[in-house]
Amino acid sequence: MNALLTLVKGFAGKPSHAPLTDVSVGAYTVGVAMLVVGAFGFEEDAMAKGALLAISGGLLVAIPTSLTGLLDWFDLSKGSARRTIANFHLTVMLMATALFAGAWAAQRQGYLDGEVTTLGLVLGLAAFGALAIGGTLGGALAYVYGVRVVKKDVSVADALIPGRLEEPGSHRTDWTER
Repeated sequence: MNALLTLVKGFAGKPSHAPLTDVSVGAYTVGVAMLVVGAFGFEEDAMAKGALLAISGGLLVAIPTSLTGLLDWFDLSKGSARRTIANFHLTVMLMATALFAGAWAAQRQGYLDGEVTTLGLVLGLAAFGALAIGGTLGGALAYVYGVRVVKKDVSVADALIPGRLEEPGSHRTDWTER
C-alpha cells in the first residue's frame, strides 16, 4: 500500500500535485480566454465549443489533482502555518472548481448553439478569479513554506531519478523541517 501511495503522491522533490495543477490551470485558462474572445464576437461558434471542451478537460484533471493535493494535506502538521494556508487553498480551489462546473453547465447550451452564454462567461470569469487566488495560496505553500521541496545539495542523478531522495521508512511528503 505504501508503494502505491508513494506512486500517487509522487517522490521527494517530484510531487504529483504540482504538474497536475498545471494541466488544470492551463485548460481553465484556455477555456475562459475562449469565452472572452467569443463574447467579443471573434469566431464565436468555435470559441463557444472550444471553451466547453477546455473547461471539461480542466474538470476531468481536477479529480486527480484534488486527490494528490489532499494526500499532501494529510502530511502537514495540524496547527502549523502550512496547514492554515493549505486549508485556505483547499477551500478556494473547491470554490473555483464548483464555479467552473457551473460555467460548464451554463455554457453547455452555448456549445450546442455555437454561442457564448452570458452566464457561462460570468461564471467562467468568477471561477478564474478564484483560481488565481487559490493558485497564489498554493504557490505560497511551495515557494514560501517549501512544502514538497527537498532542500539538499544533491547530485544531478539524485535530483532527476525518482525515489533517490526518499528517506528510508518515511512516507511523508513535507520535506521541510517540522
